[in-house]
Amino acid sequence: MRVTLTLGQLIFEAGAAAADGTGGPLKAAAVATLEAVQQAAGNKFSCSLSDLDHVNALGKDLMAVLVDFKFEGRDVQVFGSCQIAGSEVDCTVKAVLNATNRMFELAIRE
Repeated sequence: MRVTLTLGQLIFEAGAAAADGTGGPLKAAAVATLEAVQQAAGNKFSCSLSDLDHVNALGKDLMAVLVDFKFEGRDVQVFGSCQIAGSEVDCTVKAVLNATNRMFELAIRE
């Protein structure tokens, strides 16, 4: 699975393999997105996927992710979600971006 993110004129690409029995293409999309986000932030933090799940909350089908961050000597876990509309892979990428946007903003402020 390949993910491409853009930030202005900059392009960040990352890939991850879909392993059988470990989340397949959804996990691969999440992991690749996390790698691209780290690159875009100049590797000022490290992050990894803690959990990924399709959930129903408040009557809505969501893709939800938990992401573990190491940033400025602290360990933080953040949640992100995206309402499923269309491709579950696209929604997984959006859920990861939802989870990482606050940490990304903090990292690039410096």
